[in-house]
Amino acid sequence: MAQPLVNGQAYDFTQIVLIIGGVSVTGVSAINYITEQEKANNFGVGNWPASRGRGPRDASGSIELSMNEVEAIRDAAPNGDLTAIAPFDIKVYFGNIQNPVTHVLKNAEFMNDGVETSQGDTDIRRTFDLIISHIKYR
Repeated sequence: MAQPLVNGQAYDFTQIVLIIGGVSVTGVSAINYITEQEKANNFGVGNWPASRGRGPRDASGSIELSMNEVEAIRDAAPNGDLTAIAPFDIKVYFGNIQNPVTHVLKNAEFMNDGVETSQGDTDIRRTFDLIISHIKYR
């Protein structure tokens, strides 16, 4: 007897639609992003924390692009330099049929530019670091 899909359809990479500057980008092989919050225990009398403080929040990420996509983006960049592009939003749409969601990486900018390739590459790809002001998960 076959087991039913207890948790339904999983989220997977094939469901992702990535939109940069209003344009769907297909030459993406990886996208990573994270929000971090500084937190620290504050101590007073005794061995245990008396309170907890919070510091600044930070967001960062990276994107792996094919050379075809990089060159298309360079065409819109000042002097072809990815690091000179004004801040832009990246929409990451997960098209799960049971629960589609969209994350928005706000005010993203490329932190670096360049090319990496070697003998035998059939598709030249590079990972670019991103600086992000914040991420809207909902």
